[in-house]
Amino acid sequence: MTGHRRPLAFLVVALLLLVSACDGSEGEFFTVAPTATATPGVGVSATAAAASTGEASPSATPHVVVTASPDEPVASTAFTPASELPLAVLTRTDGTEFVLPIEVPDRDEYSIGLSGRLELGERGMLFWYAEPTTQNFWMRNTHYDLSIAFVDGDETIVDIVPMEAESLETRGPDQSYRYAIEAPAGWFAERGISTGDRAMLDFEIPDSLRG
Repeated sequence: MTGHRRPLAFLVVALLLLVSACDGSEGEFFTVAPTATATPGVGVSATAAAASTGEASPSATPHVVVTASPDEPVASTAFTPASELPLAVLTRTDGTEFVLPIEVPDRDEYSIGLSGRLELGERGMLFWYAEPTTQNFWMRNTHYDLSIAFVDGDETIVDIVPMEAESLETRGPDQSYRYAIEAPAGWFAERGISTGDRAMLDFEIPDSLRG
């Protein structure tokens, strides 16, 4: 009898190993961000490594890919899952609404913006100013094309400007604005959103930006 049981035991072990190897969410793509043990400048930027040791939880953040260069900092908001980001609500003149999850960085990260990443995904970034501004933008260390909607104090889009990856040319609207919403290239055009349409922020502006 012992001679007959051993092959059966081997079969059970093999099946358990197979189930263990196949366990998980097949077909889903999650890029694991740097862990807290990562060394700045080795595989991640110094900013990304700092974010991973703070209150963020990068190991649970999907679709975050950072560059290997320590010269390209990454905004701390990059490690917030899109499902937890506040929303911008874009409304066409016909009343059709679209929402875009947007990162809301502190002002001291405005110079970093969406740079230092290899991909963006379905999210954008807000640049909010307490007073009307004519601030221009460039694309240093930003490795994918973007579109920027410039919005006045009445929540009306005054211009949408395409931005080319890694370009050092500064670009902006022909008039002042209160905030800018960066989005993946073509995001606004694909939804028929243009100048004259509305862009509402569906959240309270942090006090850190109002000060």
